[in-house]
Amino acid sequence: MSPRAVSRRKFLQSAALASAASVVSGLPKPALGVSSNSIDPSPPAPLQEFGYSEVALNSPLHEQQLQHTQAVLMDLSDDALLKPFRMMVKQPAPGEDIGGWYRYDPNYDWHTFDAGFAPSATFGQWVSALARGYAITGSQAMRERVLRLNRLYAQTIDGKFYEDNRFPAYCYDKLVCGLIDSHKYAGDADAFAILQKTTDTALPHLPGKAIEHGQSWRPGKDESWTWDESYTMPENLFLGYQRGAGERYRALAVQYLNEPFFDRLAAGHNDLAGRHAYSHVNALCSAMQAWLTMGSEKHLHAAKNGFDMVAAQSFVTGGWGPDELLRATGSSDVYNSLTGTHSGFETPCGSYAHFKLTRYLFA
Repeated sequence: MSPRAVSRRKFLQSAALASAASVVSGLPKPALGVSSNSIDPSPPAPLQEFGYSEVALNSPLHEQQLQHTQAVLMDLSDDALLKPFRMMVKQPAPGEDIGGWYRYDPNYDWHTFDAGFAPSATFGQWVSALARGYAITGSQAMRERVLRLNRLYAQTIDGKFYEDNRFPAYCYDKLVCGLIDSHKYAGDADAFAILQKTTDTALPHLPGKAIEHGQSWRPGKDESWTWDESYTMPENLFLGYQRGAGERYRALAVQYLNEPFFDRLAAGHNDLAGRHAYSHVNALCSAMQAWLTMGSEKHLHAAKNGFDMVAAQSFVTGGWGPDELLRATGSSDVYNSLTGTHSGFETPCGSYAHFKLTRYLFA
């Protein structure tokens, strides 16, 4: 083949694959004296991620952001972080009220969309961030904070927390995230035991399957109790299973896969219009974990098709989901939103979902 017949894109793709193959263990290699035709035709194992301690980032801006976010989390008092948990299970709750969505207000009125919307919802993610911070920096103070917060949280585990919470599945999902990351990145030997108690307590207060955003499943509750995101749970449940938490978590992950949604996406049907933006893109991460854990080609196709459908309705900035809603790809909905709303897209949650999905697809 003439060199001119190879495009720059093709060359760079080939070079990237060759480089990846040289550093990633587990990829099949032909044995000496064996022709390539006799190699097992099964696809190679997914690329493996480097550990946090194995990567150095030479970017002052990103280092400054890391240091700032970790400093904020380290500066929050234990009592402030545990306050909503303790209040919701009727325990003494000293300390500062952080405020915002994180606070617990028994008289919260969802029409105000003000402080008290999702009490304690981000606790697990913040513990996860501290555990990852320890993996990056080796700070013993961060590790000690992770272990201490997990044990203080364990003292508050009670079904009343989920009973009185608009987002029992969301909160449980983030607690799973924090605990399995504590185990992996901070070496918390008690994390899985705390996870088991958390799961035992949460399950009676969760729907028995994935429930779509906006669908009522708790009798006698108003509209604001239908905004939970049970269909995002499988990703962290699969990860818990992979990391040794037990077969229980694989079974739960399968139980909460949003199969009707994935069936349509896998078949190429664009089923995104009108759906809650962040949570459904985050659900594609669960589809990818179904493929990584069980080898399910259907879920791989669903995630890849869903990614392409989101890309086709994204702004040039990469944002998507004006007014937190996905739109009909190929329609004028996204264009019209530029003049119809100032809520262009939900940056923090959307980025969280998008970067995870991108990482899985790269693998």
